[in-house]
Amino acid sequence: MNKKSRGRRNLNATVAKMHAVYGKRLKQEDYSALLSCTSVSDAAGYLKRSTYFSRALEGVDTENIHRGNLENILRRSLIENYFRIIGFEKIGGDEFYNFIIVKTEIDEILICILHLNAGTGDHITTLPIYMNKYTSFNLMELARVGSYDELLSLTEKTPYYSILKANKPDESGHINYPAIELKLRTYYSNRLAESLKKFGGETEKRLRSYIGTQIDMINIINSYRMKRYFNADSEEIKSRMIPIYMRIPEQKMDELYSARDDKDFLEKLSKTYYGREITEKGFDMKNPEMSLVQFRFLQTKRAFSRSTTAPECFYTFIQLSEIEVKNIIRIIEGIRYSLPTKEIAELIIT
Repeated sequence: MNKKSRGRRNLNATVAKMHAVYGKRLKQEDYSALLSCTSVSDAAGYLKRSTYFSRALEGVDTENIHRGNLENILRRSLIENYFRIIGFEKIGGDEFYNFIIVKTEIDEILICILHLNAGTGDHITTLPIYMNKYTSFNLMELARVGSYDELLSLTEKTPYYSILKANKPDESGHINYPAIELKLRTYYSNRLAESLKKFGGETEKRLRSYIGTQIDMINIINSYRMKRYFNADSEEIKSRMIPIYMRIPEQKMDELYSARDDKDFLEKLSKTYYGREITEKGFDMKNPEMSLVQFRFLQTKRAFSRSTTAPECFYTFIQLSEIEVKNIIRIIEGIRYSLPTKEIAELIIT
């Protein structure tokens, strides 16, 4: 068997493996069982006994687990799934497949900055320590960072350094978190988009569509919040959005940003591709944030089920896995703060 045939066989096996893993996802009855739990330990116990998260919770004392620790374990399970798939296929050296490492590195840097602004000192990294050999900075050292200068020193040889250096704390020591987050997310999105070029053809086209939709969703939801809660003007809104236009033209986004108020925003949104799709799918435009997220979920689930190439299957699989973990975390937080079950259930994306 030649190298090309062997590679094709491995890619097909990877697609099959991802579909098999997705088949173990939480079902509606699992969410119902979690919603009926009365404590975080009850929820952790159910996940350990009755779901595929038993592997992630092996050896964990669920009777005495803290909410934050459980959430960290769930987030780590995402990374571990990633490495199981990458290890199975041995494609981790490919720039595209490293997108989740870049994303989680950025997430960890932002968590560190939040702690620095809050003056809470050390934080616990949500990444497994064995990832140190793959990340561009040392995770243990990041967890011990106590100042912005230490963060700069740690990231000096990474792509994030120039962004962090250009956004040092002000005279009072406060770090402009929104500005840094926007620049880091933009860097990530550009890098991800650039990595698609190697695929070419329909695979690149479809991946650009998936990723473009995700960026649009982020910008639409965030701009709607700024318009509704702060009545921000178009210039301020645009300055805080990811400046990447892959699925929807810049002019169309500008029209949303320049809406008079949140009602005008929704009226303009209803005339876009997303507005028409949301209405057609029967979602409530009065709750645009949840409707957009639900629409995105349906798109991703459909794309995953139809995927026949490893890049498309992998990207959509990771998105669906993230949604599942976010669903569980919402339930755990709702239980922790004694929210009504109906209110928690409305936040679940299925």
